[in-house]
Amino acid sequence: MTSQEARLLATAQDTIRPSFTGDVVQWVEDNVNDVPDSMIRGKLSLKRTPWLAEALRILTDPETKLGVVIAATQSGKSLLQRLYALWQIVNAPAPFMMLQPTDPEAKDFFIRYVRPLINQCPPAKALLSDGDNDKSTVADFTNGVTLYCRGAWNEGNLQRLSLRTVIMDEAWMYPRGHILEASARTQAFSWMGRVLAFGQAGNKGDEFHSLYDSTDQRVWHFACPSCSKLQPWLWEFIRFPEEAKVGGMWDTKLVEVGTTYECAHCQVRLKDTPGVRADANNPERGASFKATSTGSSWGNVGLHWNCLINSSWGKEAVRMLKAKESADLYGDESGRRVWKQKRLALPWSEDGGEIASQAKAGDYSLGDDWDMEAKITPEARVVDIHSSNIPDGSVPFRTLSIDVQRGFFWAEVRSWSKTGHSRLRWFGKVDTWQQLDDLAKLHQVNKALAGVDSGDQTQEVYAQCAARGWKALRGSGQADFTVQDMGTKTTKRFYSDKQLIFVPGQARRCEMIVWSNLATKDLLAGLQKRRLHTYARNVPDDYVAQLTAEVRVKDSRSGKAHWIMPAGKTAGNHAWDCACMGVILAVRWGIIGRDVSEEERPGAQPEGGLTQATDGAG
Repeated sequence: MTSQEARLLATAQDTIRPSFTGDVVQWVEDNVNDVPDSMIRGKLSLKRTPWLAEALRILTDPETKLGVVIAATQSGKSLLQRLYALWQIVNAPAPFMMLQPTDPEAKDFFIRYVRPLINQCPPAKALLSDGDNDKSTVADFTNGVTLYCRGAWNEGNLQRLSLRTVIMDEAWMYPRGHILEASARTQAFSWMGRVLAFGQAGNKGDEFHSLYDSTDQRVWHFACPSCSKLQPWLWEFIRFPEEAKVGGMWDTKLVEVGTTYECAHCQVRLKDTPGVRADANNPERGASFKATSTGSSWGNVGLHWNCLINSSWGKEAVRMLKAKESADLYGDESGRRVWKQKRLALPWSEDGGEIASQAKAGDYSLGDDWDMEAKITPEARVVDIHSSNIPDGSVPFRTLSIDVQRGFFWAEVRSWSKTGHSRLRWFGKVDTWQQLDDLAKLHQVNKALAGVDSGDQTQEVYAQCAARGWKALRGSGQADFTVQDMGTKTTKRFYSDKQLIFVPGQARRCEMIVWSNLATKDLLAGLQKRRLHTYARNVPDDYVAQLTAEVRVKDSRSGKAHWIMPAGKTAGNHAWDCACMGVILAVRWGIIGRDVSEEERPGAQPEGGLTQATDGAG
């Protein structure tokens, strides 16, 4: 009997055998001896995570055909996926797949988190085939189960397979169309097929959220310990202590220890303690998922919960305030976006709206010395100018950004401080690559801080950048990019990872970075508005016209925002483009804002703390 025939036989047997009739929560608690990656070791118990217990019951219900889970990071959704997988291996044998965004991430997830949990579940471990390789991302079981773990970005992983269940992790990161492609793998199993999509929140209107919108959208409701009224956890009911605001500023230490949650019905202030949260989330008091939509198709289930369910409200408040500060000081909205997506589990929505550049002159001249200018070390580490330990060979932190034209270049040299302020040092036309070299040498620009627009004369730019160790930069209409963060974990950022481009005849490859036009230009406009990004009072005559050439508008048909150069503008937008590239070069070294990413440990338990604070606000 071939392996395919064996799977078909197992499927046929499954169709006639009685469905699992026990309590799935009792089953996993009886059969999982330990969760190796959890901070709480020993026999599995879901009593501390009642939302996970109910979610597991809902997702294993025979009537559930589509399950979409949108939840905060560090709240157990990865553990939920793995417990479901254990249950299916033993109780619903058939081929199924667990998808991660990328192949490296899939391999890491399967080997580090899935296989160790299988080994802690005797009924599942006993079914492993004798020839099973514990370093493989495919596991075969003697009851006809084949479990695949693969990356969604590799479209070939989704083809030529018939699967009873597809479990998609961080589905909001998948390329458009890949969720539907993965779902199509279950069609051969007809009514037995099941699609489960998990993730933090992505962007409003993306494929993942459209899938959630097709469900009954069940939201976790807690019971107020004072009045017992059921209600969802909502950020708008978080209350900061009045004494924490001093002189218009928030004392974050007082915020962290004094933040409370106000009941929407009786207005009692709940204390920020694990015990209060446990009492409020207790199913015996009525806490449960409640459907908020009535227009869904039969079998389409959505589950949602946010960080307030198990995280310290005071710590979340501090994270929100830090993100707000980054937005207010730098115009950097990335922290607010990430916090809203990861912690509140709400989609980010681009509101559009018209914005014009508000560039302003500073009280300085081109080439002036500046006592706030940061330094970059030979090892490309940024230090403050007033640091007591500045290594030999350090040079001022100055970016050189170059806009390529036919037969000449526009170039800008800009000085940066560690506080996010910058000054224009030089701007003008340059005729040759040698003159660009001379310009970089004159202004002591570190090669890591030189970037060239590769949208025109691309191959020439690649070759010249490779020879000099400069960066090729390319603007894109793409809103954000999936990048590697914290090892194999992926996250979203408004500029790409460094890509290495092979250049014929060059020993060194060209380093290229792609950046989001919308996000970068929004950030630049915010810096200008706050007078952090200024220009010299003696700039060339057409500089200001070029710097203010574009405006931000909202497309009347698509509703999406973008920057355009209105008809009638004759000066060009070269200074604006150079300024954008300078921003990207500065952002990568943390001069402006901070990268906001967070790795979710799959076995995270409530009240266990976060691995990294996220900066952002809703």
